[in-house]
Amino acid sequence: MENNLLKENWLRILENLEKQIPKAILKTWFTNVEPFQFFNGVLKIAVPNKLVKNWLENKFNILLIKTAKEFLPDLKKIDYIIEVNKSQFYYKKSIFKKISYQQHLTIFETNPSTNLNPRYRFENFVIGSNNELAFAAAQGVVNNLGEKINPLFIYGGVGLGKTHLLQAIGNEVIKKYGLSKKVRYATTEQFTNDLINSLKNQNIDEFRQKFREIDVLILDDVHFLSGKNKSQEELFHTFNELYNLKKQIIFSSDRPPRLIPDIEERLQSRFEGGLIIDITPPDYETRLAILKIKNQEKSYFLSDQILELLAQKITKNIRELEGCLNYIAFKLSRLNNYDESKVLNLINEYLKQNLRRVSYKKILKIISEFYNIKEDDLIKKIRKKEVIKPRQILIYLLREVGKFSYSFIGDLLNKRDHTTILYSYEKIEKEIKNNLDLYQEIEILKEKILN
Repeated sequence: MENNLLKENWLRILENLEKQIPKAILKTWFTNVEPFQFFNGVLKIAVPNKLVKNWLENKFNILLIKTAKEFLPDLKKIDYIIEVNKSQFYYKKSIFKKISYQQHLTIFETNPSTNLNPRYRFENFVIGSNNELAFAAAQGVVNNLGEKINPLFIYGGVGLGKTHLLQAIGNEVIKKYGLSKKVRYATTEQFTNDLINSLKNQNIDEFRQKFREIDVLILDDVHFLSGKNKSQEELFHTFNELYNLKKQIIFSSDRPPRLIPDIEERLQSRFEGGLIIDITPPDYETRLAILKIKNQEKSYFLSDQILELLAQKITKNIRELEGCLNYIAFKLSRLNNYDESKVLNLINEYLKQNLRRVSYKKILKIISEFYNIKEDDLIKKIRKKEVIKPRQILIYLLREVGKFSYSFIGDLLNKRDHTTILYSYEKIEKEIKNNLDLYQEIEILKEKILN
């Protein structure tokens, strides 16, 4: 096939793909990709590097073949050929001067009627192996409000994109249905504060109207309901009202429902009545895709090589990933030239700032909040059943994450002897190997402590 005709067909293929893939994803992975030969049913496509080659082969190959067949009926397979990218690690200072640490951080106002932020969209949510089920469920919710997936319960650690996905659902509902559907997003803290104010001002009916006369309720961070009996009761009745009317309900939490302490059994059963999906930390390819999109959105002009270094080094969560991207862009904008070693030094500098030794007070506070137990009760020599296990976990995490000595932990917990501390540590260490629920609890707590 002639080169010009092949390019025309390629443009049509991309236009068709744009209807099936979010624009941000399409732009990230297909910008530097182009076909150069179609012969004997084989389409050869030039790609800039191995990462793009692997991503296209693993994530888009079937979709690309299916779409391309509409314009190239004889297509049998696609070969992805790596062409050395001529772009260099260095960028001209005149271009880099365009970078401003704050100037490209666009400010969006929250919509007062929905409490949604319009910058959270499906189009700029990066899909990877860590969240593809959650994203598919979110799309299913939008297309079948209140029917197939109700409620939807999404859980995962800090900075993994739960809030983005929840608000994107709300924004997509508005985009799809317009004013015919009323959407309300709220954090659990907002829900609780609104309830307290309504009780204080004796206008509970106004509160109930706000959260019950809607089509889609999105409630973020429901683990904060732990121990809040009045809020739990109000949410239970709100849930029943909406569910019976086939209205859509969506929740998020940092842990699955069964691990939320001091939650009413009847409310827990409501959380577990629909679909429960977790979001895990992103893999390398997803982290790089996120960096490419953020780099583009903020006009940082950082090279692919720098983004690849960032994706290799920052592995915990998206929030830390974006924070390091901002930090690197800000630092490099003040240098005339730099190389890979300089970028690595800056990344390590950023990581050191965020990995200072964790204080025992922070660990104690997080354990106390997680299990809804007073800090004093964790420290005192009391043998209440509900305190024993959290105290053993406290000892384990003080040693495992805080790296505190057994003698220090014994002194902290009111002079308990060394053997008692060692026993508690080894008991938890052994139990997490056989108890999946406990393992998940420990991992959630570690993430909270390190963030």
